[in-house]
Amino acid sequence: MHEEHPLEPEPLISPYLRTWIVAATSLVFVLALVGYFFFLGSSPPMATNRVSSPAQTNESGVETARQNLARQTDLNACRSALQQINAELSDKPALRPPALTKKQKDWLRTNLDLNTEELSEVESSHYTRLDNHYLFQCFLMRDAANALEVKGVRSKAGGAAVREKPLDQAARAFAWVMREVRLRSEEGEAAPPSFVVRRGWGSGLERALIFLALLEQLGEPDAPQRELLGFLLHVPDAKGNKRLWACGVVIGEGKDVYLFDPYLGLPLPGPKGEGVATLAQAREQAEILAQLHVREQYRYPVTQEQVRAAQAELVCPLSALSPRMRHLQDKLLAPAVRICLAHEPAKEAKRIQVACSAGATRSVPVQFSKDKCILLRRFLPTDEGGADTTNREQFFLRDLVPWSALPAVFQDERLFPQKSPLGIQIRYLFANAFVVPTMEPGQSRDLLLRGRYGTAVEKLVGERATWRSLLEQRANTRDLQEKFQAWLDDATRAYANLVRAKSSSEREQAEKQVKELWGGRTSWPVHVLLNSAAAAARSPEVAYQLGLCSQEQAEQLQARLDLHMQAGLSPYPPDVEKARLTWQKTVEHWKSFEEDYPSHADVAAARRLRGWAEARLGDLKAALASWKNVADCPNELEKLASLYLAQHWEKKHAGKTQ
Repeated sequence: MHEEHPLEPEPLISPYLRTWIVAATSLVFVLALVGYFFFLGSSPPMATNRVSSPAQTNESGVETARQNLARQTDLNACRSALQQINAELSDKPALRPPALTKKQKDWLRTNLDLNTEELSEVESSHYTRLDNHYLFQCFLMRDAANALEVKGVRSKAGGAAVREKPLDQAARAFAWVMREVRLRSEEGEAAPPSFVVRRGWGSGLERALIFLALLEQLGEPDAPQRELLGFLLHVPDAKGNKRLWACGVVIGEGKDVYLFDPYLGLPLPGPKGEGVATLAQAREQAEILAQLHVREQYRYPVTQEQVRAAQAELVCPLSALSPRMRHLQDKLLAPAVRICLAHEPAKEAKRIQVACSAGATRSVPVQFSKDKCILLRRFLPTDEGGADTTNREQFFLRDLVPWSALPAVFQDERLFPQKSPLGIQIRYLFANAFVVPTMEPGQSRDLLLRGRYGTAVEKLVGERATWRSLLEQRANTRDLQEKFQAWLDDATRAYANLVRAKSSSEREQAEKQVKELWGGRTSWPVHVLLNSAAAAARSPEVAYQLGLCSQEQAEQLQARLDLHMQAGLSPYPPDVEKARLTWQKTVEHWKSFEEDYPSHADVAAARRLRGWAEARLGDLKAALASWKNVADCPNELEKLASLYLAQHWEKKHAGKTQ
């Protein structure tokens, strides 16, 4: 199977898979000294992120970093670029970013209660290991934002470009996050946006944090202030404890706060169901929230009284608070690389306070959460610039793997002890099928998020064909159990000899036996069992990702048509037809997903997207049927969202369902 998932970074073992192996060691395994390519019998991949050092070229380290980041923005590329920039900063102190002022330090201590180590992270004049991950997150969100941008619409032939209204941009960005990150009700401790968005599912809080990170990359990086400023809104629960309710968005110097609910997965509807509701409207007009009540059984769980007590919270990642990030954004990378990296929390808090206080009986203070500020640092291990000593990242990667799908024979501790080299290798091979396509650069999930839908589809179609072939191979293989038992007997002896080996000659002989055990056709029975199990578990996700690719392509084509209409222009007939065909294809994808995997946990999410595609095609009757079918929705708010869509579209298009 490894041929289908080549590892692209330079090291022999990719960073994420290496982390998983370390996780196996620290959690339940002891890592055997056996290399990845030794077992899989393949050659190391060609490096894809090699960067020439300044000594090898006539260019400066900064220029080399800038050029490389203009082409490649995965984690390895970010790491290499910041290393090159640091090298030049060491040689040329004049290029270093400005230091924190006393006023800035005092503000950080007062508002975020940073400890000495955290403050040192912000103060550093050189780029840190934590910055590697923050920069990668920003580039990932920037590429997603670029993919969402509607380009090429002009007021007339050769006329000025027509741009989406900022609120429309925010609404489409929010919808993208809701599609790409399926809601899971487990709230637990949040993981950083760059990890969650690649995983493809998360809590309401995690969805909200991804939306805020995406908003940062919309608009012009060199603008005096962000046009779209996002933050969190909390309301008190029945016991008086605050809980996350919605994301608020302020546009420019506007005094309106637009509301987006990451649990409902929808913007709160404005008056009469039109547009996006504002905080002031939700405070003052009881009908705003009442619109979301669908029958007595399904009621929106936030009251007007709670909204009136809402509190604002600004989220600022730790690296974004450092002057070096503003320096990197404005001086070192621009204009060749355009990206938003820096926050100005005091100014942003003032904008939020003014907007949230408009029409309120009292001024609404803006709070700051240290937990969310240091989220990335708390999550990452110390060797990656973090402060974690409890294996958070390792648990995250481990949980990407559906261990319950591992065949029972491999879960037998007597045959494959988790702490043995053999047990480690088996689990590593199984995990490879899930970790690589989800977390690795250049793989299907990464390509989809960056808007490279065509290439993502090619990889997903290839992966799907491979899984089908493996399932067929499993079904057509005779005497598999007998052949596997013979391999297992050989494996037990070989690994026992490896453990018992004392002299160098004994160890050399044992290692040769292990290598032969995994080489050539010898190990095919174990690979058939492992790969067929992985195929059955991974295939639904491949199908879902293919549906998302089609959905995103259709959404982008539709956004272009909508912008033409808003500008009073007639869309080009070929564009209209292309959008129609893509929506049709999307409907078929979601129908197939439900037919092929009727009991899968994501059927309800797929059906909701299918309803949206059917509505776009004008098949309102089918859309209503999809949205009203909520029996298998995993939580009450998702049921409410689907039923609200049905109710809203039914009212909007009354008499058109026949």
